[in-house]
Amino acid sequence: MLALRDYQQDLINKVLASWSGGMRKLLLQLSTGGGKTIIFATVASEFTCRGEGVLVVAHREELILQAGEKLAMATRVQPGIIKAGYKPIDSLIQVGSIQTLYRRKTYPKAELVIVDEAHHSSAASYRKLLDAYPNAFILGVTGTPRREDGYGLRDIFDKLICSITTRELIALGYLTDYKLIAGFKYSQHRVPQKRDFTKKELEQVASDYKPEEVLKQWRNFCDGKKTILFAVNVQHSVAIAAKFYAAGIPAEHLDGDTPQDERKAILERFKSGITKIITNCAILTEGFDCPDTFAVVIARPTTSVTLWLQMIGRVLRPAPGKDYAIILDMTDNWFRLGRPCDKREWSLDPISCDPDTLGVRCCPSCHHVFKPIPALIRTLEYFNPKKRSFVTHYEVDCPYCGKAFRWVLEDSPGIDNGGVTQIVSTSGIEFKEVPPDVRPVLLRPILELKKSQKRKTTHQIQIYLDGLKTWILSHQDLNIAELKYAVYLLELDNSESQIINYLMLVLSSKIRKAKTWDDVAKIMSSRPNDVKKIIWSRLASNEKDKLNQMKFQYEQELKEWLTEENLEDLANDLSVCDDIEMISSLWQIYNRQAIRLASKKIIGHQGVQIAEWIKQLDAMS
Repeated sequence: MLALRDYQQDLINKVLASWSGGMRKLLLQLSTGGGKTIIFATVASEFTCRGEGVLVVAHREELILQAGEKLAMATRVQPGIIKAGYKPIDSLIQVGSIQTLYRRKTYPKAELVIVDEAHHSSAASYRKLLDAYPNAFILGVTGTPRREDGYGLRDIFDKLICSITTRELIALGYLTDYKLIAGFKYSQHRVPQKRDFTKKELEQVASDYKPEEVLKQWRNFCDGKKTILFAVNVQHSVAIAAKFYAAGIPAEHLDGDTPQDERKAILERFKSGITKIITNCAILTEGFDCPDTFAVVIARPTTSVTLWLQMIGRVLRPAPGKDYAIILDMTDNWFRLGRPCDKREWSLDPISCDPDTLGVRCCPSCHHVFKPIPALIRTLEYFNPKKRSFVTHYEVDCPYCGKAFRWVLEDSPGIDNGGVTQIVSTSGIEFKEVPPDVRPVLLRPILELKKSQKRKTTHQIQIYLDGLKTWILSHQDLNIAELKYAVYLLELDNSESQIINYLMLVLSSKIRKAKTWDDVAKIMSSRPNDVKKIIWSRLASNEKDKLNQMKFQYEQELKEWLTEENLEDLANDLSVCDDIEMISSLWQIYNRQAIRLASKKIIGHQGVQIAEWIKQLDAMS
């Protein structure tokens, strides 16, 4: 039997409980490396021990063979393989290629259907398969339950079960820690906002990730380490492998057209260490495990969080002697899509895609934008008297609201791509480690500020200082490492200490001007300790005494205000306020923390409105 970790057993319990509660189709989310295969193999054993059939579906041979191995260990039943080139066997467990099953249109008997890498399950082949099992229990597993085409997974699964985060897996030692190495890149032209790059757009940016630059940065940060490298396209991948090989570094290229025997040989040479670098284009994103891979180099841009996490997930599995993995991002993916350990909210709901994507439709009922899946489009023929011919109408159900709508091709709006997407060349960019406590999402205002200024002038530096001042005042949780990294991104790192001093002076001045402890708390309560210590060290002794006295008086006053009787009286006063002006009068007289707490006693629509007015007053004060 397979040994289960606590969180794996917890997930299995949740799956079984959900099925007992009437939820038939479940989607389980767990980060890459968390042990999804072990979990579904253990769930499968619950069925095989009762003599019930299990079908596991995957889309790549590596996933199929990996699943078969774990299933045999968990159930002690040798699975059959449904795939071209494999001899069928009679078994309670079948592991099938979705492509083979879809082509053959014959499905084995099963009471449980497991879909590996289930973010693909909106495709027509998966839909047809699941329709063939109307009474079976369904379990989908994925690290990234999200689609980029405007289709969610709500119509496929009844419930999403999320588990332990990547950060927690690293803390527990089940995944390795990592260093993120990045430079400062940004798009010269529009990067797709709600879709990924097209093949044509990727071709245009390939020249900006020159093989010699990739080799240079690998030598700087990953020299001698076993590395998986993701390129823009096949031609780009081949060129990078050739550049490494010419430099005396054993490197091989892999793509979708690589013959199966040659593919296996390449992967075996990489696993054994004969090959040091393996380059590919979106081939090794799923199903390939080589824990002693120490580095991943990303030399292709993407806007897909799914693809991004799949790529960098290849290097996070722990191995002996591997203290940390290196993620070398030569693109701007890192700040747009975040770190692997960033907290993400997953959902079954669809997310609208880019309205400029070729072939997308906008639902007239809910305005959701999506790219219809061809297999879900219905066609109807109508006779048009004016044209004296039949016209084809296309109909599809909106994945968000479910309502059907129709269109004809003549009504399709023209697509304006706004020019060719280009990426600023990597040449001359200084790459460096992104500190672990720097959160990419908070750097976006800085990157926008950088984009807005083309030349480095005295006037520009003042604009940067003003922008940094606004940034630190509006983001209370910024730490010193993030402030320093922002200075680096703006290419002002030769003045780092002066700029940090200036920003701390800005906060110190705000503290000195504060008239009440409530004002002080508003400026400083959410600041990280490293910022608080610097601010406190900059205050004179008499200023510290003044603040301590202010805090003492505030706490004494607050004790009186926070009695249940006083809060009830204050809630009554708030409840008779008809507008923000009346609330403002109380705001000037009463303790503000007491007002905030008392407002929570008012329920219903009135409570929501009063809370909104208090929020506005808080922002203005």
